[in-house]
Amino acid sequence: MARRLTDQWLLIFVKAPAPGQVKTRLRPWLSPDQAAQLYRCLAQDTLAAATRVQGVRVALAYAANAAFPDCAWLDAKAPVVLQEGADLGERLTRAFRWAFRRKAQRVVIIGSDAPHLSARWLAQAFRALGRADVVLGPTTDGGYHLIGLNEANPALFAGMPWSTSRLLANTLGRIEQLRARVHCLRPIADLDTPKDVRRYAAGLNGRRARTHTARYLATLKLR
Repeated sequence: MARRLTDQWLLIFVKAPAPGQVKTRLRPWLSPDQAAQLYRCLAQDTLAAATRVQGVRVALAYAANAAFPDCAWLDAKAPVVLQEGADLGERLTRAFRWAFRRKAQRVVIIGSDAPHLSARWLAQAFRALGRADVVLGPTTDGGYHLIGLNEANPALFAGMPWSTSRLLANTLGRIEQLRARVHCLRPIADLDTPKDVRRYAAGLNGRRARTHTARYLATLKLR
């Protein structure tokens, strides 16, 4: 039987694109305004990929600020829930609970700064939740860009080394302690450092820019 739209939720974690507060590891290689514009493009591409996944409902988990109190800049028709919590672990826990309270049976949360993310990759995560308790989408720097659950599990997020190369390994260790079944998707790269951006731009290899991110990078004189 096909799943109803409300059975599966895909939440995108999005930050207010304020210059100086997003993609800070790209400074001073990129200016604060350039880094903020790059983040906007990444978020737009993430939303576009998410809305192409069949049979899921998309929502935005938003970290707002005074300059960007809502997601009007993203021009999204998806529902918005504000991120709440002292650290990323608390924010993930509350976002999962928000979706499961709405009768979701499978919930996937993704970040908004991986240009290689695709609708096919996201769909694989939902299918994997049919046979696993936890699905992870690793990043090439030792973290993860995606996590999917069949039920809220705060223990996965407590005391984790966020934004470090140990995150994926520690999470897999915690999953083993909990005796949960895990499925890992193929790793993808995010754009956190100048090296990441250079590698992604070089990989375009002169092809026609099809994404917001690729088109914006084509306007910059990268060195």
